[in-house]
Amino acid sequence: MRRQHLALVFVLGLMTAAAGCGSDAASDADAALDTATSDASDADELPDVASDADDADDVADVAPDTADSALDTAAPADAVRVVSLNLRCLIDDWAARKPVIVAALAALDPDVMGFQEVCAEAGVQDALPELIEALTAQTGRSYAVHRGVTHRAWDTYDEGIAVVSAWPITETATKNLPTGVFPRKALLARLTRPDGGTLVFTTTHLDHQSDLTRKQQAEAVAAAIAEFAEDGEAALLTGDFNEPASGGAVYLVLSNAGLADMWATLHPGDAGPTFPASNPSDRIDYIWLEASGTSFAGRSMARILWTGGVDGSDHLGLTATIAW
Repeated sequence: MRRQHLALVFVLGLMTAAAGCGSDAASDADAALDTATSDASDADELPDVASDADDADDVADVAPDTADSALDTAAPADAVRVVSLNLRCLIDDWAARKPVIVAALAALDPDVMGFQEVCAEAGVQDALPELIEALTAQTGRSYAVHRGVTHRAWDTYDEGIAVVSAWPITETATKNLPTGVFPRKALLARLTRPDGGTLVFTTTHLDHQSDLTRKQQAEAVAAAIAEFAEDGEAALLTGDFNEPASGGAVYLVLSNAGLADMWATLHPGDAGPTFPASNPSDRIDYIWLEASGTSFAGRSMARILWTGGVDGSDHLGLTATIAW
């Protein structure tokens, strides 16, 4: 296994107003890294479903500037297209927001997605299967899922994160992170590429209040990726990190662990804010790449869900194409 040394970093992060939601935090997180090996069918793969035109609803994805209009229209065969998006749980009129999200995702047709604030109300509604069913109707692809619940939100919803992949998932791991306002996790998945190679994909959602907690969580995420990834295996990390890209503790921890900020790499000098979606001022959502010893390199990246109408979420999403 590849292991990387994490430099000790003093807390420099700026406390952000939060994208975290919920109440009634669950029990303290367990520090163990639980790994379960499975084939794609064991990763909660959802079947193809019939088309539902209502979930597309002619919603356009409007690019606001050059950086966001520079995305490839189709990922090449030797590349992976990824998405990171905070779904904003089931609040703020999910019924109106869902078709906006589906339309944006269907237009991109990503190979793998990392979602945060994935919510379900027991016996009533679950955002993830609804989203995947509507997306499958548009893309014709089936998706394997690695999902984890982190805490209770608004005394109503089970909130968590998820990896959703059109490529087979052959191995998964769940890392419980140091607890802040709520328990948090990182979900790791090993994906099989169309050429037979593999890729590690991780998503997470860090604490929205404490700089110190975010730093500790980032250290745990970096260590989990280093333990899970094999030598010569590229790793992608996506998520809502609740810290602006301003030299804060999370940024330094992940950079020192060998991860590259894809937005800064592909759009140097462009702040690329993602939050709040209605008037973005801070970039707190990221796609990171650790590609030492591989030929992986970022090709293009953009923000998504610039609709000019109904906001799909309170965050803009991110998409990137990484070639090998």
